[in-house]
Amino acid sequence: MAAAAGAACVDVGLPTEDTVPTADLIVLGLAAAAPAPAATTFFVPNDRLTVRTLRHPDAFNTLYLELRFPAGALESLNGTVVAADDSVEVTVQPLAGGYGFTLSPSGLTFSDNAPTALLSFGRYADPAAGAAVFGGTDAYLAALELWVDVGLDLWAVARGSSPGGVDEVRAFVDAPGVFRLAAARE
Repeated sequence: MAAAAGAACVDVGLPTEDTVPTADLIVLGLAAAAPAPAATTFFVPNDRLTVRTLRHPDAFNTLYLELRFPAGALESLNGTVVAADDSVEVTVQPLAGGYGFTLSPSGLTFSDNAPTALLSFGRYADPAAGAAVFGGTDAYLAALELWVDVGLDLWAVARGSSPGGVDEVRAFVDAPGVFRLAAARE
């Protein structure tokens, strides 16, 4: 019985030095007056590139999030292989009050040709909380990365997280889940 319990603990996964608790992340806020982007649900065909955006409903349709699913990105759904000519319905929910998103369904797995996410924050960011901790807005914005929830109140930097342009951060989305644009407290 003890051996079974020990094996179960190993499967859960233990914190590593590459993870931080939620309390150590400073999520980039969304300005109070910013028009919030709406959640969206759409089909991703596995045989071609699919690009979907979430935009602020303002006069300029300002970009909030761009998701790119390359051809062949979908591997399986709930253990069933997704064929080249299949499509899967996905839902993207933007983070209320900040920059981030939740991608579902949770049973979807991606191939090595994983999707990418680009968060754009130039117009509506509220960096006040991070600027106070990092000694200024520029230092805080330079420290931003895309973080993924790995469970047990722990977060890890998403693979390939890096600036995607001016006031943008891009990273791979290796699995559905919860993502936040944030900087870790030093």
